[in-house]
Amino acid sequence: MVLSSFGAHSKLSEMASWLQKMKDSNISFSIRTYNSSCPTITSLLKDLKSVPLSMEDLKGRLQKDETLSVEQVIGYSVLVDALKWCPSEGKLDLHGMHLATAYLIMLKWVQVLRSRFRAGSWVTPTKFRVICGSEKHSSVKGESPGKALVKQMMVQMRSPMKIDPTNVGCFVGKGKAVRDWLRSGGWEREREREM
Repeated sequence: MVLSSFGAHSKLSEMASWLQKMKDSNISFSIRTYNSSCPTITSLLKDLKSVPLSMEDLKGRLQKDETLSVEQVIGYSVLVDALKWCPSEGKLDLHGMHLATAYLIMLKWVQVLRSRFRAGSWVTPTKFRVICGSEKHSSVKGESPGKALVKQMMVQMRSPMKIDPTNVGCFVGKGKAVRDWLRSGGWEREREREM
């Protein structure tokens, strides 16, 4: 509640201070911590076609206090809790997250997996799944904001992941194809040329 209040009133230096206190006190972050993100991210998400596609690009668009808050939040275990990994499947579960939370988690997911695949430190699962939810709570059936965000990010990043034909609330991709896509990072180089 405290973090949400600071976020709602753009008191971002206070939010960053509280996040640091939580870190120093070994208080783990939850989905609610992510959901109290900064106003610039919320504003950026109004135009999904122009959202930053990397953590570095995002930080370049944030104010100093916002960058501090985001840096405090992204280093924590919410990604670990959302990410399930076994030889048959790498699964990222965004179900129940606010739009800004799902966005930050997606950026962090791409960053972490890319780094680990490039280092050769993870076994490639048979397939990957990104779960956006069953869309039961969307105002328009089949039009979940979270799914729209993930879809737009996947398209812009030229991801091999597609909507699962058996579950429209999921994106799926073959493990090796996703691994190779993450290693290449071709979408970032192409976006840099466009700018």
